Amino acid sequence: MQHSSVIRTTDSGRPRLSLAGSDRRRVAVIGGHGGRRFVDGLAERCGAGLSVDVVVSGRAADQRFGVERGCSQVRAIVVPELESVSRGDLIARYDAVVYAFTSFRDRPLPVPGAGLAGSMWADDVTPDPDCGVADWSRAVVVGSGERACAAVRAVARTAGRGGAQEIVVLGGCLPGQRAVVDGLPARLEGVAIDVRGQGRLLQIRGRGRVDAVVTGERNGSSQVRAAQLVVNATGELPAVMAGLPMHSSGLIAHEGGCISGTAHEFVLGPLQIRGATPEEDALAGEALAGQVARRLQDSRGPWSQVDPFDWLEFRHGAVRAAGRSRPSVMAS
Repeated sequence: MQHSSVIRTTDSGRPRLSLAGSDRRRVAVIGGHGGRRFVDGLAERCGAGLSVDVVVSGRAADQRFGVERGCSQVRAIVVPELESVSRGDLIARYDAVVYAFTSFRDRPLPVPGAGLAGSMWADDVTPDPDCGVADWSRAVVVGSGERACAAVRAVARTAGRGGAQEIVVLGGCLPGQRAVVDGLPARLEGVAIDVRGQGRLLQIRGRGRVDAVVTGERNGSSQVRAAQLVVNATGELPAVMAGLPMHSSGLIAHEGGCISGTAHEFVLGPLQIRGATPEEDALAGEALAGQVARRLQDSRGPWSQVDPFDWLEFRHGAVRAAGRSRPSVMAS
């Protein structure tokens, strides 16, 4: 289905998209990050022809967002397991999909000592000196896929802060199983990379913070290694983002928020600009609203004309977030 549209002007002088007949543009904001500015900016540009679904995880179900903004319909949809939603299904049912996750954190490391200072999530490792990465001589990255590769590169970039010497990668693979991390180079940023695809993390030791780890070796033995940093890079990108192009930094590859190689998929938030200030984040949301509005003018229309909520309710147990219009599930 091909939409027809004309361009009008908003009160602020911005171009506004106006749809002919009963056609509406459907936009999904997956994850909820990005704040009111993005949705407000999109509503202002698109007017009555816009429907925005802010699709959030069940973990955010205690907050609500479902109001009329201008002439546009904005509703929040809560999905118990948002990460299991298929990217292809979203593309089939929306004119535009905006991936607006703050981060992906599957589960804590299931070993003693995982709560010690110096044990952290992969997406918390950034070039920012205040990100919480202490000086280290040996770091341990736990994981076997692309996420772990990105974490190793991110950790290596912090090597200049101290006497960094080695990053040990524990893949936890079965005997004979190949891992993505096996393709890592022997050195990065001057630091040795020791990939142990079948190595397992058994314990993290320390008094108040990490000072050693116990690892399970390929031959079944265990070994105690001095370490000052442990990075949880287990798990892969969820189905909702499967196949999206990724930089080696772990960020989604994009041009001004438009995901590379796609016509109607966008990214907003930390997966677009890691470590952005609140002001930069707000400006990115404003700019992306303009990008999405322009792309909607040439939208090919969703494959399915069924209300996406009906599909999400049937396939994923979704519910509408109703009863409270504020505060938003999206951070301003």
